[in-house]
Amino acid sequence: MILMGLLEKAGQMQNEEEVKPAKKSKPKPVKAAKPAKKARAKRSKKKKSNDLDDIDVTPKVAKTLPDEYVLSKKPARFARSLVDFIVTFGWTVPVVALLGFGSANTDITYFLMGGALLSIFNLVAMPFMTNRTVGNYASLTQYINHKGNPPVFIHQTLKAMTVLYIGIGLFMILSAKVGTSDADSVRFGIGLAILAIPLTDWIIAKVRHETKQGLWDSIFFAYMVSHTRSEDAESTGFFGKLESSGDWLKDKGWLGDESSED
Repeated sequence: MILMGLLEKAGQMQNEEEVKPAKKSKPKPVKAAKPAKKARAKRSKKKKSNDLDDIDVTPKVAKTLPDEYVLSKKPARFARSLVDFIVTFGWTVPVVALLGFGSANTDITYFLMGGALLSIFNLVAMPFMTNRTVGNYASLTQYINHKGNPPVFIHQTLKAMTVLYIGIGLFMILSAKVGTSDADSVRFGIGLAILAIPLTDWIIAKVRHETKQGLWDSIFFAYMVSHTRSEDAESTGFFGKLESSGDWLKDKGWLGDESSED
């Protein structure tokens, strides 16, 4: 009886388990999908306008001798230097002679004034008015730059002062009394600095012997070329006479042969 009661009770418990509904599993909430971000349309980059694009850039001109000109020959260069030296500094010869052999009462004021005016005329007035010196007229030469134009007139003024640089430099050095108790080092230094100008001119002329340019020629990009006299040029007047003197020297062959390389 006890056994039957236990079996009956076990059967009831089994039936209750079958009748009991199964627990519903709670559905997991589904997260709403986030809407995809709309891709922003890329703005077209505007090209920045460069103000430099509007500027017209002038191509650099080669600073060399223009093709239509020919460098002057060595005899013509020597003739130019000789004539310019005589005109510019020739007046110093009688002045030195008067100072050395004249009496103590000799007045050289007029010689100095006349000589100074002659030097200024050849070194300043002539280049300013005609772009040439008396020596250029006599040797049928002229100076032009890399553009084919005459350089600024101060170029010839500085170039023709080589003798003056040497004279002043030597005077300053000799008057400095170097080696004595009264030596003036400042005066000596100034003299050396002045002498350095013609020395530099000579060195540059040796280095640039192909273009025959010295210190001042290199600074001003100047070349000494042969001057061809135009047929309609005047043969009268002061400048006409100077030009005629160059023709005379050329006919004598003193300005060199045009067919020669030098």
